[in-house]
Amino acid sequence: MTQAVAVIGLGIMGSAISANLVKSGFTVLGYDVSQAARAAAQAAGVRLVDSPREAAQSAEALLLSLPSVAALDAVVAGEGGILDAARSGLVVAELSTLPIEDKLRSHDALAAAGCTLLDCPLSGTGAQAVTGDLTVYMSGDAAAAERLRPVFAGFSRGQDHVGAFGNGMKMKAVANLLVAIHNCAAAEAFVFGMKMGLDPDLILRVAGNGAGGSRMFEVRGPMMARDDYPATMKVAVWQKDMHIIGEMAKQAACPTPLLNTSAVLYDAAMAQGRSQQDTGSVCAVLGEMARLERSRR
Repeated sequence: MTQAVAVIGLGIMGSAISANLVKSGFTVLGYDVSQAARAAAQAAGVRLVDSPREAAQSAEALLLSLPSVAALDAVVAGEGGILDAARSGLVVAELSTLPIEDKLRSHDALAAAGCTLLDCPLSGTGAQAVTGDLTVYMSGDAAAAERLRPVFAGFSRGQDHVGAFGNGMKMKAVANLLVAIHNCAAAEAFVFGMKMGLDPDLILRVAGNGAGGSRMFEVRGPMMARDDYPATMKVAVWQKDMHIIGEMAKQAACPTPLLNTSAVLYDAAMAQGRSQQDTGSVCAVLGEMARLERSRR
């Protein structure tokens, strides 16, 4: 078992990952630019470090859970970054949803320093991350991935090696396409049922247990029933993921009509000021379109 694991990026996903690793018996180091995120992680048993460089000096494996390409570039190659302390044999797993070409740039820079970067995006929401209900799409050097499998098992229920570096992001795009569509399908079903006079809790219990149920119905259905959308995936962040899927579909010359239709609802959520709400808020978007009157619970 790896003795010390560093999690760089302690947001919605990174905080849950680091807390579960602590519970699994790992010594966990953590870094984030946010003081609030650092304080919360420390309260969960994470030992804070002052930079990605310090994490690379102290940990045997690094997990990156980052919000943007700019953050990835800064963590890897910026001042106080991993490359400042990179040592041969260090394994770094990039868990974020970012373009493959940007991950490749970091992969090549770390490889030149004798380090291995794996592309290992996650499937699951922030709420699922809290309970360890995540799947890791491992891609890249197979031996390095196997070396980190016990670490991944410390915060996820499934770890699949899907091939060469970049295949992880390709699989994540497939998974996120399904999430985007199923989330909107669940929202549409709730609004349809409520417009016909059905109680949302009844819809959640009965329809979700039938042939039309889905993981998104299960995970986000309770939000839709309550008409309350605390963020496990913010609409604003999801826009980044939707753009990545769209660009990958264009590169593959693959039509995605259902994805494109769902994108309109996420755009409408942004226009309605729901950028910081969970993506389940597309139920509220559809409710407004349907002139659905709901009482707050």
